[in-house]
Amino acid sequence: MKNLNLPTLKLDNNLDSHLDSPFIENNGLLEFNPKFITPEFLTTWTFETKLYGELVSIDHFVITFPNRTALENYAESFRPFGAKTVEGPDLFPINFCSENINVPSDLWLHLMTLLMPAGGLVVLDAPHAAGDQKNRFQQERGLAAVHHVAIRVENVQNAATIWQNTDCKPLSDKPLNYGSLTQWFLKNPAGQIIELIERRPGNNATFDCKNIAGLRLSEYQNKK
Repeated sequence: MKNLNLPTLKLDNNLDSHLDSPFIENNGLLEFNPKFITPEFLTTWTFETKLYGELVSIDHFVITFPNRTALENYAESFRPFGAKTVEGPDLFPINFCSENINVPSDLWLHLMTLLMPAGGLVVLDAPHAAGDQKNRFQQERGLAAVHHVAIRVENVQNAATIWQNTDCKPLSDKPLNYGSLTQWFLKNPAGQIIELIERRPGNNATFDCKNIAGLRLSEYQNKK
């Protein structure tokens, strides 16, 4: 994905843990609170919250939809509130990555990214075919379940140690790092992705094609 020149998110150390958040922790499973995934809320949210007791700065998170039409309708509702489309909607990976990315068609999906005024990203995705991996996730977990949430950190290695102490399991032996971003994808006990993302100075790309291909493949190989 191209450089988007996103502003750096600043974490407020005095953040009240009871501030409204899109996320609900339900016996370890992260779910969305529908009250707080509206355009009115997300376009004014700071992207700062607590997850599993940790104070975090959210880089991006993924909302899944049953199909591309529902995805685009949701995205359209953000237009009056200052959100910007920074990628898609299009089919990942074949219409996103010019490189020859070897991702099985079972892992393809419709993908779109919205940039909020505070600088955080909301990623929208939908199955590309009935019965594919994304469709199976929705059938198993429902649309309220969070597929993955990315936390912006200063050092991925250090952050991974903290998150492994919360019983999150790395999906690869080491971080994925192909030059534009360093990302490490972990799986929480509920089988959801907790992504740790470290950005280079001056780099605000949403994802690196090789990194996200690595996520899709590692997720597939480590599925429950």
